[in-house]
Amino acid sequence: MEKLRVGEKSALEKLYAGETPRWSNSALEKLRAGETPCCIKSALEKLRAGQTPRWGNSVLEKLRAGATSRWRNCALEKLRVEETPRWRKSALERVRDGETPRWRNSAFEKLRTGETPRWRHSALEKLRVGETSRWRNGALEKLRVGETPRLKHTALEKLRVGESPRLEKVRVGESPRWRKSALEKLRVGESPRWRKSALEKLRVG
Repeated sequence: MEKLRVGEKSALEKLYAGETPRWSNSALEKLRAGETPCCIKSALEKLRAGQTPRWGNSVLEKLRAGATSRWRNCALEKLRVEETPRWRKSALERVRDGETPRWRNSAFEKLRTGETPRWRHSALEKLRVGETSRWRNGALEKLRVGETPRLKHTALEKLRVGESPRLEKVRVGESPRWRKSALEKLRVGESPRWRKSALEKLRVG
């Protein structure tokens, strides 16, 4: 009522006068004038002009032009040009081209070229070249070169070079370390630690 008083036309008055209201002008009037509205122009007008709309351009137009779409290009087009796609070339094509795949190169190819793989090189190859592996080098190789390993060096080698080990010190009259604290101290007139606290204190007292 207020719009009629101030001279503004409502929706019904605009329809009576042959004028579309504001909310329908964007679609109805454009269709009457031969112009497609905005919501349809992106698809219909492109089809009339021979151009596919945005949502169909990526698949339909690429297929018409002989180019596959994005999700097919990596597999179908590579197969057409006799190139295998990425997900197939990992095993079959590499073997055909003479190239081994990644999971075979570490063991099989090294055996073919006469080179042992990494997990065999530590023991077998070292034995072939005359070098013992790590866990044998400490005992076997030292015995071959005339040197005793670490666990035998403390007793046997000391006897060979004239140096007495722990037992030999007892024979030459020298007490070992664990005996010197009591016996040797008594011989030289020095009381051991556990007696000094009572006897020596009485002597010096």
